[in-house]
Amino acid sequence: MAQPVAETRARQRTRVAGALVAVTYRPSGTSLVARLHDGTGELDLVWLGRRHIPGITPGRRLLAEGVVYSGDHRPTIFNPAYRLLPEDSP
Repeated sequence: MAQPVAETRARQRTRVAGALVAVTYRPSGTSLVARLHDGTGELDLVWLGRRHIPGITPGRRLLAEGVVYSGDHRPTIFNPAYRLLPEDSP
């Protein structure tokens, strides 16, 4: 069961689900960053040391799990475990 992004708290393990609204590569930190939106808020998913992950594209829905940290702009989960959801899932 996924928790609404608006209810996530820093330093707690959580599971969230939503659509990726942006995916960017940060060469300065060598990380792939995906912004997840679930209708209640947005959260950054950051994979350190990655340039590309198959299936991690804007518009894709996924379920992600990890520890939430206070980010500069949004709550952030570093190196989340994730599962791509079917394209037609609600």
